[in-house]
Amino acid sequence: MKILFINFTKFWGGGESWTYQVMDELRKRNHSIILFSNTVSELKLLAEQNNFTTYPFKINKLTYLNFLQVSRIKKALKETKPDIVILNSSIELKTVGLILKSSGCSKIICTRGIPSPMKMKPLKRYLFSNVVSTVIVNSNYVKNSISNIAALLKTEPEVIYHGIHPATLIEAKGGTKNIAIIGRLSNEKGVDIALKTMQEVLKSEPDAKLWIIGDGKEKEKLVRLTSELGIQKAVCFHGFTKNIENLLIQCSILILPSRWEGFGLVLLEAMKFKIPCIAFDHTAANEIIEDNITGYLIPNMDPVLMAKKINYLIANPEIAIEMGRKGNKLLTEKFTLEKSIDKYEKLFEQL
Repeated sequence: MKILFINFTKFWGGGESWTYQVMDELRKRNHSIILFSNTVSELKLLAEQNNFTTYPFKINKLTYLNFLQVSRIKKALKETKPDIVILNSSIELKTVGLILKSSGCSKIICTRGIPSPMKMKPLKRYLFSNVVSTVIVNSNYVKNSISNIAALLKTEPEVIYHGIHPATLIEAKGGTKNIAIIGRLSNEKGVDIALKTMQEVLKSEPDAKLWIIGDGKEKEKLVRLTSELGIQKAVCFHGFTKNIENLLIQCSILILPSRWEGFGLVLLEAMKFKIPCIAFDHTAANEIIEDNITGYLIPNMDPVLMAKKINYLIANPEIAIEMGRKGNKLLTEKFTLEKSIDKYEKLFEQL
């Protein structure tokens, strides 16, 4: 089957990481994979390095009105003749939706990983009603958040959890006082909340360390907050890396203090290395973490309670290790990449 992925995002994020994994796994299953991307794109660079067929386009908010770019996209569609088209988000749908319809593409999937209602202007309503075959969401949390478009769709949104390869020859050392947070340094990831949590942790565990793995526009602000809270010696900004495992295995706990999160792929990464996870209960984390079994779910975005749970696991490393083992077992039962790709293929057959 020939499958076209359309992702015009310039930066590398969780969505791009997942898109690449799906592309790679489907190719291993003998599907032909094509990528339409922005000319400036981290995903495009990685795809090209690994010999995927890519078509770069200079994309902006008004591309769908640009006759030259529309013609180029139409020409690429005519050359590739995809059986299935997977759009990264409603942004890609707005950009190429009318082009896809006029080119005769009939099996079009739009993905959604942001847990918030869509603003349904007339063009978008038309596209979801007349162009999109179905929507894939990465959690029930996201599915519930887009209930406002349900009446427009031909079929109910399909929940397909993200997954990873669970096999590994290494695991976290356990018993350390290093706490990991992984993600973009932006407001929704709640790194500022993690810093305030850490201030509480240090009252009982003065040797604890918070390892912040990621980069972003709020870094300077967060570095200042670290100093204001007087915890700069306990916090390390490791920056962005695509190879997080070397850092993660030196930690005993992973926290996810996000203000919103469509899924939380980093939780699976921690479970892979048998690390217990602590997250706020209002996000999709409650579809991944089994409270008091593989980690903790914190109500009301309470940093003080999160700190208490962190301190408890630091003081009781045997409990943290057991939670990590149970999390790893849950990962292999429910969140493998193989299970995710199986569901993608089943959906393709149904369209």
